[in-house]
Amino acid sequence: MMNVFKIGFCLLVLTELFSCDTTKVYEEYQEIAGANWQKENSINFEFVAKDTLSPHNLYINIRNTGNYPYSNIYLFVTMEGPNGNLLKDTVNCILADNRGKWLGKGVGDLWDLKMPYYGGFRFAQKGKYIVSFEQAMRVEDGLKGITDVGLRVEKTKEGSKN
Repeated sequence: MMNVFKIGFCLLVLTELFSCDTTKVYEEYQEIAGANWQKENSINFEFVAKDTLSPHNLYINIRNTGNYPYSNIYLFVTMEGPNGNLLKDTVNCILADNRGKWLGKGVGDLWDLKMPYYGGFRFAQKGKYIVSFEQAMRVEDGLKGITDVGLRVEKTKEGSKN
């Protein structure tokens, strides 16, 4: 049954991939093994920034199953620039509303949320950037129900920060 939902979700993702998206600079997801994110496992993304003049929006993409036991997830986020400078942050990603309804797009029991992280960000230098996510929830045996984590970087549309 879960495979049917994953196939449907993949079709939805492919449809979005092939639609016109002129603002996207980078987007990648990494699968969480067994949908159980261990505290010591960081998720890392590498991309090359080529434009230091245009503002960019950064998004944290979270995929979760309906049996994820919380309405949010805290993340430690680290961005390392080409010169080695670090930007660190703690982010509270809200995954469900006050009534428990999952936010984002859903297919079956799988939900995909594109959460704004940083609007209007200007890269200080051209070159390779590394963005790392660590789950910051206080659970002993891993965070069950998070299936994938992603990063999206896009140029802002004229006059927009999100």
